[in-house]
Amino acid sequence: MDVERIGRRLFQAAGVACLVAVVVLSVLPGAERPHIFGSGNVEHFLAYAGTAFFASTLPALRGWRIVVLLSAASLLFEGIQMFIPGRGPGLDNWAASTIGALAGLLLARAFVTVARSALAIASR
Repeated sequence: MDVERIGRRLFQAAGVACLVAVVVLSVLPGAERPHIFGSGNVEHFLAYAGTAFFASTLPALRGWRIVVLLSAASLLFEGIQMFIPGRGPGLDNWAASTIGALAGLLLARAFVTVARSALAIASR
């Protein structure tokens, strides 16, 4: 198994783990959800950026599909939060999530380009 394939498999596993984490954290009651940063929007941006970064390597979610999926999921989760104790929906959270997903995809594309170039140079 070559280095690129191993890296892709690791990224895919991390992508699945991130998707699961986003789902779980999105439906936890407010008192049970951990807060890492003072701003929920920063948390949304970073969570969705990281998820898009790794999950964009999954075959069904390559390219813009990951941004569309994460944006739609975020909108759905924001709506569901009306019914979860201690949580409330916010279009600002949805926007932060969508922008984070876009940033994560762009970072993933840049990372892949740089990594492939480095592997090509190293294999000479």
